[in-house]
Amino acid sequence: MKNIPTKNSSSAKNDIEHYGTNIFSRSWAYVRSLKPLFLSHHPDCQRFEKHIFRIRKYRFCIGCFIGYPVAIISIVVLYFLLNLYEIDPTFLFWMGVGFMTSFILSPLKLTRHKPIKIGQKILFNIGGAFLFWWAWSITSSFIFNLLLFIGLFSILFGLVNAYHSYGLYATCRECEYHLQWEVCPGFQDIFRYCEENNLPNLFKQVNLVRSAEE
Repeated sequence: MKNIPTKNSSSAKNDIEHYGTNIFSRSWAYVRSLKPLFLSHHPDCQRFEKHIFRIRKYRFCIGCFIGYPVAIISIVVLYFLLNLYEIDPTFLFWMGVGFMTSFILSPLKLTRHKPIKIGQKILFNIGGAFLFWWAWSITSSFIFNLLLFIGLFSILFGLVNAYHSYGLYATCRECEYHLQWEVCPGFQDIFRYCEENNLPNLFKQVNLVRSAEE
């Protein structure tokens, strides 16, 4: 009977550690490949220039890097500016709704002009700050207010993100590359990094799956 070679415990342990390190390295490489999208959240494409602003070589998403800071600052300012314990919650609600109606500028296509888009993000998130304090002042019950806050802002985030996701999809669909992201110049930095690090083109695999489903 032939003897089957076996690895000693030290060798097996080294193999496991190497495998774990390799998995971590490749996973981290995938994360690094998406670095161009971390700040901009949009492809590096002229069609999406109105959605971003630039600081030197970096591209930033207008909605996230202008909208969210405005919301946080507005929440703090309103806390010190208004007597939230005595003010009528109805006032907070309608102020919030009023500011957030600026969202209608998007379907009207007025936000194709970047200054208008930035102004809209500022107004919309000021409205979000008013609704934030409305949700927390509507009753004296912490649990009720918390559930109202979670429910309200989950719906708002869901609707806004769904609208913007569809907008991105529609823009790519109307492009000459027609959702063929694996050859889209807007993702070339990502593709180049994947090639340099021997990583598969995830965008190509997504398109293959979509083509198979069609």
